[in-house]
Amino acid sequence: GKDINPDGSLNHKSKTKALAALDRFTTLVRNMKISPIICVATAAIREATDKFEFCENVLKKTGLKLQILTGKEEARLSAQGVFLGWPEARGVMCDIGGSSLELAELGNGVVGQCLSSPLGPLKLKDLESNKRLLESEIVNRLKILDGISYFSKKDLFLVGGSWRAIARLDMERRKYPLKVLHEYEMTEESSLKTVKWILTRDITKMQAITGISKSRLKLVP
Repeated sequence: GKDINPDGSLNHKSKTKALAALDRFTTLVRNMKISPIICVATAAIREATDKFEFCENVLKKTGLKLQILTGKEEARLSAQGVFLGWPEARGVMCDIGGSSLELAELGNGVVGQCLSSPLGPLKLKDLESNKRLLESEIVNRLKILDGISYFSKKDLFLVGGSWRAIARLDMERRKYPLKVLHEYEMTEESSLKTVKWILTRDITKMQAITGISKSRLKLVP
C-alpha cells in the first residue's frame, strides 16, 4: 500500500517487493510440506485499481490464488486471531494495518459486530505536516462508521505492527523490565504519554534501542 500512484494503482517498487516476499514464503511453506495454503489480500489490494492484475501476477509467479477480503472479513479474521492467543478476550479488537483500521466485538469466544475504515497510517501520511487537517480527516472518517459509539469504553485488544511498535516504545519510556509484547497492557493515560514522548524522539535512536525497522517507525507518529 505504500506510495500508491495518482490513478489508484499499486506502486511498481511495492509490487516487486510484495511478489518477492510471497515467492519466498511460498517456497518455504512448500518445502515444509504444509497444506492447504490460504492466501488473503487486505486493504492495500482491496482498494487498488489494478488489484485483479496483481492477483494474476501472484498466481503466475507463485501459484497462489489470492482471496481479496472485505473490510469486515478482515476484521473478523483478526478477531479470531485474538481468540487463538487469548480465548477469554472480552472487549474490542482494534487492528491497524498500513492502509486500514478494523474493529470487532469480542466476547464469550464469539466475534460480534465488525467495522472497517481507511484509517491506516499509509493513508494519512500525506497529511502529517498539517495537524489540523489530519485531525479533521480522522474525526470525519470515524464519524461515517455506523455504530462506532457501540465500541466506546471497552478494553481494546490491539493487533498489528504499528500497535506493537507503540507498545515496545511504551516499555522503553516506562523502563518496563520485560520485553514480551503478548498480553502487555497499556492504560489510556500511559498510551497518551508515550505518543507525546515518541514525537520528541529521533527515529534512528528509537530503532537502535528497540530493533524495530525504520520503515515501521516512520509510520508510528
